[in-house]
Amino acid sequence: MNERAIKELADLLGPKRFHREEEYLQSYGYDATNTLYLPDAVLLPETTEEVSAIASIATRHAIPLTPRGAGTGQSGGSLPVNRGLLISFTKMDKVLEISPADSLARVQPGVITEEFQRAVERENLFYPPDPASLKNSTLGGNVAENAGGPRCLKYGVTKNYVLGLTAVLPSGEILRTGSRTLKNVVGYDLTSLLVGSEGTLALITEITLKLIPLPESRGVIRLGFPSVKEAVEATVQILGSGVLPSAMEFLDQSALTEVSRFLNIPVPEGTTSLLILELDGRKEAIHADMETLLSLVGPRTTEREFSFDPSQMESLWTMRRQISPTITNLGLHKVNEDIVVPRSRLSEAVEWINGLAKEHDVKVVLFGHIGDGNIHTNFLLRPEQLPLTETLLTALFTKVVSWGGVLSGEHGVGIAKRPYLSLQLSQPEIELMRGVKRVWDPQNLLNPGKIF
Repeated sequence: MNERAIKELADLLGPKRFHREEEYLQSYGYDATNTLYLPDAVLLPETTEEVSAIASIATRHAIPLTPRGAGTGQSGGSLPVNRGLLISFTKMDKVLEISPADSLARVQPGVITEEFQRAVERENLFYPPDPASLKNSTLGGNVAENAGGPRCLKYGVTKNYVLGLTAVLPSGEILRTGSRTLKNVVGYDLTSLLVGSEGTLALITEITLKLIPLPESRGVIRLGFPSVKEAVEATVQILGSGVLPSAMEFLDQSALTEVSRFLNIPVPEGTTSLLILELDGRKEAIHADMETLLSLVGPRTTEREFSFDPSQMESLWTMRRQISPTITNLGLHKVNEDIVVPRSRLSEAVEWINGLAKEHDVKVVLFGHIGDGNIHTNFLLRPEQLPLTETLLTALFTKVVSWGGVLSGEHGVGIAKRPYLSLQLSQPEIELMRGVKRVWDPQNLLNPGKIF
């Protein structure tokens, strides 16, 4: 940061949207990993043109740029590890268009995910991606990380709904990718390249999203099982029955024990694993599917509850939604990973992870999206156990990859998984990705230090 650059940025944004005060640097220097990296300045643009001007100034003065949504990321993707400029998109928070005729919406990146979902539902439309942080996370952040969530089992993740983007290159050039149409096979798919690129290739300033019809009704069913193995077997049975839930979540014994204690909710005797399923569609079809599921796996359950009433459905979801606050309340250091394994390996994976934790005398809590094999693995460490972190993660990731799984299903690489990238990706793959990065960002100014 030199004085000329400071003056240019201050003149562009004014004192209310260009900040170098310590409180701003502190507030915008962390994310959900609770790791702090202070930027040199915080910028709050309101238009694509302002973002373009910022990028031009940064490139001329060789200043790193870090884009940030709401800071809910779990991998350090929005941390300014090389200092420089942090661009917060919180003021670019407008829903620009909702088109029922074209089944799409145009939004700025700072729109909160849940608020957008409510807006389109008022038009009887539906935007399915539902990351756990949807009450706070922004659509721009969701696009940067290709966010998922429970409903991705049936509906897919963020990339399945992005039709087009407006993005700013590090040079300041404004790029528009994709279209307003569902079909588009003209040239390379730059839109898909940008989705999930973690802000390392361009600054996204507008998003065109596909919408689908709002399901008529919903139903939730909660099933208890005497073991994880039986819960996994039930999952395979359900998914092979022709019934596709919109969401299918599970809690292992540790998660169930802690959250039941935290919420003061008794667990039926013999229940050591829990499945929570949500179905949506026409009322008659949901009732029929619910009966199919109960007849299929009901006999092996230790408990079963279901409801079509909105308030009761939220109550059935409570145990799943309260796991993170429960774990935080334990006062231990949480190492939160989001591995994915083939469904055929789920039971083996849970058993192996518990064995790894037992070997190192570490507490572990497992929960997640069992329908797609996404296991949220939470090692809970006492202060003296922190040096074990690398040992645990190296062992975990190596085993997951050997099963044909992946390091991350939702959180991205960022800085948290950067040291382990080569466990999954070959050197030629990594070099190709580095080559793409050099084409888009030759000076390595945009979100440097992430992924590679």
